[in-house]
Amino acid sequence: MSLLGKKLLKMLHKPEKRAKNQEIPSFESAKNIGIIYTYGEKKSESADSIVELIEADSKQVDVLCFIDKKDITESKHPFFKIDQLSSWGKINSPEVESFLATSFDFLIHLDFELNEIMRTMLINTKAKCRVGFHSQQAADYYELMIGMNKSAGTSNFAEQTVKYIKAIR
Repeated sequence: MSLLGKKLLKMLHKPEKRAKNQEIPSFESAKNIGIIYTYGEKKSESADSIVELIEADSKQVDVLCFIDKKDITESKHPFFKIDQLSSWGKINSPEVESFLATSFDFLIHLDFELNEIMRTMLINTKAKCRVGFHSQQAADYYELMIGMNKSAGTSNFAEQTVKYIKAIR
């Protein structure tokens, strides 16, 4: 990723550009749920467990993985790579374009930390409710934040996230 592309992402994609006046849908009325994460074996397994839990309730689930290392060439989920970021701060990936064009009822972000790419994805998504890990720095990026100890791990975070979104009525 070029330094210029990284700077442009920060300048062009500020969280206040996102309108927050949408009502959060109930889980029962939700039809389409997205999951996004930065590559990691444990996160991939957590995404799989969320997919199983949500598909059991007859919901459509789409997963997108961001691979931030050049030496990793594949993932079991659809993915995009760091080298697809142009010098102008645009992510050149059909997977990203399709994912961002989808109107998710919930978008679950599995990372404990936000990076520039994930911030951009969260700002530009058409999701009605973005769900992620609770932190002061992330408050502008989510409508629902799950607070827990990071040492509990991604799989526990995934289970808690599904528990909370299922409770929304």
